Amino acid sequence: MASDNLLDPLLTNRLFPEYGAEPLPMSLPSFELWVKPKADEYNDGLPVWEIIGSDAQMVQFPLRPGRKVTCFSGAMAYMSDGIKMDVKLAGLGKTFGRLVGGGSLFQLTYTNQSDQPGYISMTPDYPGMIIPIDMRQTPKILALRDSFLCSTITEAGIETQISAGFNPSRSVAGFLCGGLDFIMQTIEQGEWSFLMSMGTIITKTLEPGESILVDGQAVLCLEPSVVVDVERIGGIAAICCAGEGIFNTTLTGPGKIWMQSMGIDKLRTLFPVPVSSSGGGGDGGDDGGGGDGGGE
Repeated sequence: MASDNLLDPLLTNRLFPEYGAEPLPMSLPSFELWVKPKADEYNDGLPVWEIIGSDAQMVQFPLRPGRKVTCFSGAMAYMSDGIKMDVKLAGLGKTFGRLVGGGSLFQLTYTNQSDQPGYISMTPDYPGMIIPIDMRQTPKILALRDSFLCSTITEAGIETQISAGFNPSRSVAGFLCGGLDFIMQTIEQGEWSFLMSMGTIITKTLEPGESILVDGQAVLCLEPSVVVDVERIGGIAAICCAGEGIFNTTLTGPGKIWMQSMGIDKLRTLFPVPVSSSGGGGDGGDDGGGGDGGGE
């Protein structure tokens, strides 16, 4: 039978971007629909990592003997026998930087100490997409707090470093009103790093001096060369009725930015923590009874 009923490959990639290998160009120049990049492979063709699922993903690592991955506490979902865990603080300064940047107190390293191939899988703290970043092509990024999930360690033992970085704003208003955290996660060096995100991911490469207005909650990460500032959205009517607040975040190149359609901070605003109106302690019932008082 003729294959004219099959989906066009480009259309297939747009409908199911997890099956693509290269970012898909969009109608507007320098915008790309993010798709999962091709993973490195071992000599026998087995991938170094594999992302499983579509909307509540996990990343699985086939570990050759001696290979390692690192993550923060709580990320491991399952692993094979022979994978051993090591816990470390990595020094007071680095530990403090990880905590301020949204990481956990302890950094975990999993090593295949057996003489057989093994595996381990990591999962995010919330349902969403896992975004691999090749740190050899992008040596340093600034990401939202709590976005780092895990990373691979090179055969030479080079690890991805996670620390606290400042919001790259050029003004006080940008720090206070830009929609990005004052402290962000600095992720640098290593091989592959994996970030937690939600929704559709769009990337844009900004030329020198080129700016884009964004909602701060839509930003996942950016290269440190990108400058953050704010711009007032308009007059009193726009501020009061548009639902966008007072300022929009301005990102100015050069550099690459990754944007998400439904960030975790945006999702949290839809489900605020209920505030109890009662005071402390038990209510004791309508009659005020809190025990029989030990009478006769």
